[in-house]
Amino acid sequence: MTDHADWPALPYQEWAPTKKTLHMVVQMLGKTKLALSPPRPEWLHTCLFLDSHGFMTGPMPYGSRVVSAGIDVFGSALWIGSSDGRRATVALGPDRSVAAIWSDFRGALAGLDLELDLWEKPQELADVTPFSENTHDRTFVPEHAQRFHRILCSTSAVFEEFRAQFFGRTGVQFWWGSFDFAVLLFSGRATPAPGGSGYIMRYDLDAEHLNAGFWAGDDSAPEPGFYAYVVPRPVGCETAPIAPQYAGWVEAMGEWLMPYEAVRTCADPRQAILDFLGAGYRVATTLGGWDAAAHEYVRPSAPRRG
Repeated sequence: MTDHADWPALPYQEWAPTKKTLHMVVQMLGKTKLALSPPRPEWLHTCLFLDSHGFMTGPMPYGSRVVSAGIDVFGSALWIGSSDGRRATVALGPDRSVAAIWSDFRGALAGLDLELDLWEKPQELADVTPFSENTHDRTFVPEHAQRFHRILCSTSAVFEEFRAQFFGRTGVQFWWGSFDFAVLLFSGRATPAPGGSGYIMRYDLDAEHLNAGFWAGDDSAPEPGFYAYVVPRPVGCETAPIAPQYAGWVEAMGEWLMPYEAVRTCADPRQAILDFLGAGYRVATTLGGWDAAAHEYVRPSAPRRG
């Protein structure tokens, strides 16, 4: 039976005000990581990570120091830590505008002697109001942020189980531009990015990979759900078998989609997600030409005792 506590409902219109504020704050973290982390393929130096209380950057170098930052959805705060023992926090609510949070965030960075050149214009969003001018996003309902975090925790367990079978480069990341939580598998082969790709996508689509994840919804597409696609797009993937039965190919998006509501209310959400991920991977190894045998990870046997 489904444990709805692990897979709560996520009606977009209800939590949209919190989501929009949270997205802006998440972008502040992402821009900090972009400024401090050495470049890696497919922009992996810019991604954020899930943690037990929200989201975090992971360690970032700053001279001889290590800096990290994150969002605590239980404490309703943005935090910054330095390896010299100092730490600063910025309140996210109640009724605090993005502009106020940004001002306090920049002040906290300066208080920790962190001089960073951060671009304050949001990316991959329709609303590109600079953080310092954004006084309209000012809602942070802890319960709504925690509900989203609960879904990602449940999803993360399934993503980790899925990628543990793969012998190759993998990752589970939270992408601050599009606000999606993803698992990626890389074949190890480079591929030319499609012609006409913009600056970001030119370096995001230059390696063979399977990208699957959870999308929280936005104003233009409010229904949350899971997605998957293979790069480069294999010929015939549109009609390839996909599971479960409520998942399918959406040509307008160029990917497979599976509604979150169908997943969370089914008999076994974990298995539904594994079936969806497995179907996408089979397309990669059949139509996409990946070497399935070469990418199969054989776990070490348990050591003998005695």
